[in-house]
Amino acid sequence: MRTNTTARAIAAAAVLTLALTACNNDEDPMGAPTTPSNESSESTTGEGTTGGAGGAGDAGAAEDEGLAQAMDPSESAEATFEDDGESTKLEIKPEKTVKGSWDDFKGFDLKGVETEGMVPYYVTMSFTSKGGAEPWIPTWGNEDDALVGPNQPAQGINMLDDFAKCPGVDPDVPSGKFKKGTTDRPCDIFVAPEGKPLYVRWGGDIEGQKPLVWKVAG
Repeated sequence: MRTNTTARAIAAAAVLTLALTACNNDEDPMGAPTTPSNESSESTTGEGTTGGAGGAGDAGAAEDEGLAQAMDPSESAEATFEDDGESTKLEIKPEKTVKGSWDDFKGFDLKGVETEGMVPYYVTMSFTSKGGAEPWIPTWGNEDDALVGPNQPAQGINMLDDFAKCPGVDPDVPSGKFKKGTTDRPCDIFVAPEGKPLYVRWGGDIEGQKPLVWKVAG
């Protein structure tokens, strides 16, 4: 692995609130799922989520959260990402969404993860620079989360780079500055109820940024 890729992995690990680690030898397994922070969330259970209130309130929440205007995964959108006073223009879209299996997590501690009736999805996003600042370590991949419905943030599972089916840091990003035309493809794991839709949202916590939302499953 290149030195720059290692630096990216270290930086990504620093922003993870929790991480799952593999069970090796006699070491105690550690790790836990994460639940995206969302002030509009109404109820959660067991680190995951349950349905919010129904009716007109949900319709309004869907409008506010961008679900009513959710894009197709084949559609891309442009946004500006700012960090330390510097901005980069990005073209963003879901690269691919893979329906996983809990068998993929053999050897990992899933304590606290709601698995009954749930499905793990591996969502790879695509961020292509259209110009502007050229960071050594891009962090725009930290700005996405997922929803399974209005007021219902999807549970996320943060892994380090030891989960080959969904690497949180793109190992193929070239070393050096992230130049115009370069694409970053980090992967995130989200958990959704079987048969229910999954929406990926980018920029929901960025001040002045209208969230970009895609329906990627269901």
